[in-house]
Amino acid sequence: MDQELTPKFLEEILKKSNDQFIQDELIPFLKIPSNTLNKEGIEKAREYILEYLSDFCESLEEIDGLINPLFLARVNGNSNDIMLIYMMYDTQPINKKNEWISSPFNAEIHDLPPPLDNLGHCIIARGAYNSKTPMLSFLNVIKILKQNKMLPFSLLLVIDGEEEKGSPTLLKLLENNKDKFNKCIDAFYPSTKQELNGKAVIKLGYKGILSLKLRIYTKNKEPHSAFSPIIPNPASELIQLLKLLYSNNKIQINCLKSPYVLSLEEKTMMNELVHELDFKKVLEKAGIIILTEKNYDKAIFDLLFKPSFNISTLKSGFLEEGSKHYVPNEATCNIDIRFTHDVSLSTILNDIQKIIKSFAKNSKSKIELSLNLGYERSRVKKDSKIIQSLKSCFGKLGIETEFWPISPAAAPLSKIQANLGLNFVVGGLGIGGYAHSPNEFIQIKSILNSRISYFYFLNVYSNIHLLSES
Repeated sequence: MDQELTPKFLEEILKKSNDQFIQDELIPFLKIPSNTLNKEGIEKAREYILEYLSDFCESLEEIDGLINPLFLARVNGNSNDIMLIYMMYDTQPINKKNEWISSPFNAEIHDLPPPLDNLGHCIIARGAYNSKTPMLSFLNVIKILKQNKMLPFSLLLVIDGEEEKGSPTLLKLLENNKDKFNKCIDAFYPSTKQELNGKAVIKLGYKGILSLKLRIYTKNKEPHSAFSPIIPNPASELIQLLKLLYSNNKIQINCLKSPYVLSLEEKTMMNELVHELDFKKVLEKAGIIILTEKNYDKAIFDLLFKPSFNISTLKSGFLEEGSKHYVPNEATCNIDIRFTHDVSLSTILNDIQKIIKSFAKNSKSKIELSLNLGYERSRVKKDSKIIQSLKSCFGKLGIETEFWPISPAAAPLSKIQANLGLNFVVGGLGIGGYAHSPNEFIQIKSILNSRISYFYFLNVYSNIHLLSES
């Protein structure tokens, strides 16, 4: 009986059950088309999650979301200490369907084309990497731990159905219902953060993000382009305005103009990262072929610390086949600005509004600026319990850890730190890629490592936390 309560025994259970987990639990979940705005797919995912959680949760609350439901589930462990676990079940929509090896919601097994053909069998599906595989893998581990009475401490699961739209319901909950989380000690987001060379990656925070929509329009109909010398053109004006915000590969917004100044710890970490990182492999996994910067060392620095100004959508004029010579009466674009700087969203917005106000003085068009989503940067210290637990867990499995001072991505988890005062980390083993792109994948043989890493993380964290409290 004593043998059954050892970590090695649990590891054997995870190994023996892995193939069945993939076939009977993971693949059916990946087949559900739960992209954020697909109500039918979201409802199927909702039903799947509710049934899955009912096996091991002591309490389950479903919160009606602004777009989709959010779940709060309590799982009692062998200690009253509670860790907040964040997960998401919504995914990005499908783009360029003809470029997928197989249907994005068939969850079929294929080898990827070069340069990733050496990964072997992979599941191809939207959500395979971001983030339905790590979510279900983590829930499966909790279920097995509960069955064997080996869950070391209690968990509060937050399962988000709106992450790809900025998590509006979660952000409202964190702002107005802090009491639901007041017993939590740290926060963890299960993920698959392993590079192609096998190293596990831990990122000590996330960039901030400000996502905006710009609209320029007039009351004109849409007259023939012969009238263009005497009427405003919103498309041309949008281009001019964008150049005032970003030009010559540099952001022109006042509070983000100055280069980010690295701390001593960040300099040390960057020197190690530049020396050790196989950046070419990082680019391959992301599906990137062409860079604006040839020098890899500078490209890595820019990726992490240079403010970015991305135009993700730009619409105006005649968008159908052929051509039509007329003056459009509206132009819109979506912009996301990511930043490492310690600056508030209100400061960035204020600087942008000043530029727009100055531009509007010489324009006959109407200009609207609206906020899609936004949250500031977040950071966690390298010597915190949660970071050291994750590193130690990888060490137990013989996996080397690579530290990044910050992630180039942004996440609503920063609000968990800002509103609740909790450290959080995103991590776990497993190799996947092409998030938001065709042929999103998870390497099949790495799924077992994902599940085992989540178990050891919980086990190690429990030991470190007990030592720190004694």
